[in-house]
Amino acid sequence: MNTTPIGVNTDDLRIAPKQAFRKAAEMRFRTIEFGVGAGELSPKNLTGSGRRHVSRFVEGLGLGITSLVADFPGMRLTDPRSVDERVTRTQDIIELAVDLHVGIVTTSLGAVAHPDTGEPAPLAVQALRALGEHADARGVLLAVRPSSDDAERTAILLAEVACPAVVVGLDPAAQVMAGHNPLALIEFAGGRIPLMHVRDGVVGNPARSGHETRLGDGDVDMVGVLAALQGADFRGPYIVRRCQSDTPLEDLQVGHDRLARLLPPA
Repeated sequence: MNTTPIGVNTDDLRIAPKQAFRKAAEMRFRTIEFGVGAGELSPKNLTGSGRRHVSRFVEGLGLGITSLVADFPGMRLTDPRSVDERVTRTQDIIELAVDLHVGIVTTSLGAVAHPDTGEPAPLAVQALRALGEHADARGVLLAVRPSSDDAERTAILLAEVACPAVVVGLDPAAQVMAGHNPLALIEFAGGRIPLMHVRDGVVGNPARSGHETRLGDGDVDMVGVLAALQGADFRGPYIVRRCQSDTPLEDLQVGHDRLARLLPPA
C-alpha cells in the first residue's frame, strides 16, 4: 500500500471550504492546503476560536494541513506601490500558520529577475529577506514557487536573500509552461524543496506561455521529476492541483490516482 502523503489544494475543488475539506477526505487525499490571502479563511476573518475550530474540523476528517497559500494577484514583489502590503499580509499568514500548526507557507514568485542580466530586483530581495526572517523566527518555511524565472535565476535570488527559511515550492508545470526545465530547479534546490505541486502542462516559451492540462496529458516528465526528487531525499507532501478545468473534481481524482501509481511506498 502506498502511504506517501498525497494532498490537494482544496481551492481547486471550487466549493465552500468546509465542503471542500469533506470532499478531499472522500477522495482519499491525506492532507490539504488552501489559500488564505482573502476570504473566510484569511487571517483577518479567522478569530482565535475560529482558528481552533478549523484545526479540529480538519483533524476530525482524518486530514492534515500541509501548507497555507499566500498568493495576492496583482501585488508583485517588484512593485513599490504594493510590496509593503504584500509583506505585511504574508507575515499575518505566517502567524496564522503558527496558530494552525502548519509548517509551510507557499507563495507565487512571479518574475523578479532583470530580463537581460538575470539579477534579482533589490526590492524583491529585501521583501523576501524580511519575510524569511519572520518565518524563521516563527519556525515556518516560506516556499516560493518560481514560474517566470528559471533555475539559474532562482538560485541567484535565493543566494541574495540568504535566509534558510526561504525555500522552493516545486511546481514543474509552471516551469514547463514558461519554457524552463524543472529538473534543473530540482538539481540546484535539492534538499530545499519541502513540497511539490503536482500538475501538468504544455510547453511554452518566453513569447507565449503554455497551458495547464490534466495530469498525464501534458509535457511534464513526471517520472523523471519524481525520480530526481527521490534522489534528493524528498519525502513529500505532493499536492495535486488543477487550476484551470471545467471538470476539477474528476481531474483531481484522476491526478490522485495516477500519482499514487507512480509513487513508491513511503
